[in-house]
Amino acid sequence: MATQYKKIQNKLHPKEQPAEKQDLKPKASRDALLLVLIAMTVVILIIGWSTMDDIGHAMYGFMLVGMVIVYLNRRLTSISENVRKGMIALSSTLLLGSIVMLCYSMYLQFIK
Repeated sequence: MATQYKKIQNKLHPKEQPAEKQDLKPKASRDALLLVLIAMTVVILIIGWSTMDDIGHAMYGFMLVGMVIVYLNRRLTSISENVRKGMIALSSTLLLGSIVMLCYSMYLQFIK
């Protein structure tokens, strides 16, 4: 009886075939935007290096390295899943560190 029920269920609601491996290559427009942001960060670092304090150096440095790792993670398709997860964790940590440095800089300038 149970096998007949399963056959009827499969005829009424067939199971979907497992999806083939999706293309992990991102859209070119997203890469272009990321490259523009990386270039802008480099320009800001070069122009403002002498006027920035150590917190500004750390903030823009963290942001630049984090964005470069995000770009490499998108472009390198032949790396293993564990390395990809590590790169995501590292880039997230660096970008979060950049936000923390920004908040600390704002605290020193406006509150203290």
